[in-house]
Amino acid sequence: MKLLPGSLGGQLVILMLCGFVVGSLIGTLGLWSRAGALHPIARDHALSRTVTAYRLARLQPARDTAWLEAFNTAVAHLWIDRRPSDAAMGENERSIAQDLHARLAAPQISVRMPCSGDTQLSALPAHSESTTAVECVEIDLALGDGRWLHTRQALPVQSLWQESWQLLRFSLLVGIPPVLILMYIFVNRILRPTTALTSAAERMSRGERLDPLALDGPDEIREIAVAFNQMHERITRFVDERTRMLAAISHDLRTPLTVLELQAVMLPPSEERSEILRTLEELRQMVNETLDFATGNARAEPGTLADLATLLADVRDRQRAMGREVMLEAPATLRYRCRPLALKRALNNLVENALRHGSQVQVQLQDRGHEGVCIRISDDGPGIPEDMLERVFEPFLQLDESRHRDVGSNVGLGLAIARDCIQAHGGSIQLRNRAQGGLQASIALPPAA
Repeated sequence: MKLLPGSLGGQLVILMLCGFVVGSLIGTLGLWSRAGALHPIARDHALSRTVTAYRLARLQPARDTAWLEAFNTAVAHLWIDRRPSDAAMGENERSIAQDLHARLAAPQISVRMPCSGDTQLSALPAHSESTTAVECVEIDLALGDGRWLHTRQALPVQSLWQESWQLLRFSLLVGIPPVLILMYIFVNRILRPTTALTSAAERMSRGERLDPLALDGPDEIREIAVAFNQMHERITRFVDERTRMLAAISHDLRTPLTVLELQAVMLPPSEERSEILRTLEELRQMVNETLDFATGNARAEPGTLADLATLLADVRDRQRAMGREVMLEAPATLRYRCRPLALKRALNNLVENALRHGSQVQVQLQDRGHEGVCIRISDDGPGIPEDMLERVFEPFLQLDESRHRDVGSNVGLGLAIARDCIQAHGGSIQLRNRAQGGLQASIALPPAA
């Protein structure tokens, strides 16, 4: 199972969220060193209670202790007696004693932690019912006349997990929304030009002419866009130069062919004259198809959304109008981004090639979702030798065997034009001999955009 989403945006979001959570966890590690320490607010409140009681005890008559009842609560018990305190103090106790010395001028201060073993703790019943960890702190202060003020107070202890969870929960709830907003802006800034680049590359693979990509986004994305624009410009220039060269050659050949035809027509009627005219007609047809192949290049037509089912139905109807048997099996509609005229020409070439060698043709159109679009054109002709299934796409190649029995003039550019157009759409075409006889052309086009 993949732990990360497949998209770059999803991975960036997960990465940044994980970084934020890890940072929050590291921030809570500061509580670890204070695990088991008194809660700072409760500690300060206990010291303030002790200081106030000490100052009142110095002002009240020695025999009057009723006022202490005002300080006794479920978590605090105060009393005065003449029992001195001689307990040894540890680091935590000395820290509390130093804070009290800073607030009071008491001659003697003694602090004990914990004091949970004392029977006096029974006066603090709330401890046993509380779900929060508490510590009993006893503070003894000398009043200066042989009397001592004793305080026992139950103070909450900082819980590692409780405090950490509260801090982490607060930081996540408060911190994630602004982080998500910033991530959306940041990821969108990266993915917007990346998406445009992906779309342009996909359209370029179909042979479409593109406007230069906008130089937007981070420096790395801008550099990729610059390289892509340069590549597209060079490829377009190369294709245009090749097209112009083929068109010029084909056009220039028309003049000498016309001269030869005129000279041949003026010859006396004979078998040689007829053969010369037939050869010149084949040359003229070859030149015309070469010119069409060059000037009608599939990449020159802009791409648009078209209905492949309707397009194939037009090809079928055109052949049926000429009395040819063509059957079509296709969905009611299939929207597809392509160059409709070029693709229709390629499919028509394949259907005509199948009809040239068979009596009936079966055309199938299938939408395979993310696997793309499949078009099959099958005939009931004699088929092609296995070693020629790939070579028949070569321009001007003609087979001298059964596939060319009484089929009229053919210069061998139909399949070349069809494959050129299909490859310009980012697809592929393969031929195979069917087991029941005949040839099948399988066209695989990329998924519909």
